[in-house]
Amino acid sequence: MASASAWSGALWLYFGAAYSDLSGTKFPLPDQPLEVLGSSESVELGSLQGEPYLINFWASWCVTCQTENKFLHEIASENIRLVGIALKDDPISAEGWLQQFGSPFQLSLVDSSGSYGERLGVQGAPETFLVDRDGNVRFHYQGLIQPEVWQSRIRPLYLQLRGDSP
Repeated sequence: MASASAWSGALWLYFGAAYSDLSGTKFPLPDQPLEVLGSSESVELGSLQGEPYLINFWASWCVTCQTENKFLHEIASENIRLVGIALKDDPISAEGWLQQFGSPFQLSLVDSSGSYGERLGVQGAPETFLVDRDGNVRFHYQGLIQPEVWQSRIRPLYLQLRGDSP
């Protein structure tokens, strides 16, 4: 059985060490163009420099993504840049899903084969990455973003990268 001090240390690492998450992660986004959803254009995410943003991997086949989408709309209302990538999804299904549930994304892309996600280490949807103003991944979160996770871990890091106080 784990001691109380071991549990408190684990909890501090999970909840209290949000700012230390930035120092441990910094790697460039893969150089691979992704198709803009509903268009024949493509974009390389590394070219979206200038201010930090979140990349959210989602899919029309992902039930959890429906729940997360509601909260992503709240995040977008805070003037947070969001890029959505439909993971291993059919573009027509992804477009229909966004029409049905609404898009919180400033840019919607599709990774039909999942190869871009694989290069980032994505294991499923939803997963979210925080990217700094130079196009480097600074934080990776696997799973559903809930208000507690947003407020205690991701938002403070985003604001730090943007140069704002949390």
